[in-house]
Amino acid sequence: FDNKRASLDVGQGLGNAVAGRFNGMFERSGLFRDGVTVRRAGVNPTVTIAPGAQKTRIALGYEYFTDHRTADRGIPSFDGRPLGADVTTFFGDPAASYVDVSVHAAAATAAHELRSGLTVRNRTRFAYYDKFYQNVFPGAVNAAGDLVTITAYNDSTRRRNLFNQTDLTYDMRTGSVRHTFLVGAEAGRQVTD
Repeated sequence: FDNKRASLDVGQGLGNAVAGRFNGMFERSGLFRDGVTVRRAGVNPTVTIAPGAQKTRIALGYEYFTDHRTADRGIPSFDGRPLGADVTTFFGDPAASYVDVSVHAAAATAAHELRSGLTVRNRTRFAYYDKFYQNVFPGAVNAAGDLVTITAYNDSTRRRNLFNQTDLTYDMRTGSVRHTFLVGAEAGRQVTD
């Protein structure tokens, strides 16, 4: 159904203590239903730094993702079965039925392993989500099965997240049994409009 998708994943050491990685994707596809399309793209570059004695790692990353697609609610039902319409038929208005999503996210992680076997890890992530959803879709079918009610609505959401998570991990052995102890805390704030 005219599906086109490309992805890229490249990682490379950039010196003794620095590595970078880039993930990216792009998709532009049609579907079997008339007027239905999907367009998505995303990038995610990251860099990891291991300063000093290599017991500390710092990872920094950014993600951008966008998704634009036709919101397709399918074929309505009639007498407990799908209505006898051609499966390519779009009920509603495909030009006015769409979803737009845009995501920006930045993350930083720092981890340090102490000589005692204790590892301290802190991760902070900030993300901004912008989503719009509008759908013109099929509702009830009349008793004769020849008329479909069309309904519509839309919804817009903007959300900002900020989360911080800190973990302490301790590994130890008692005889042949290995133990991992974990304690952590997370604080976050989410604001939605």
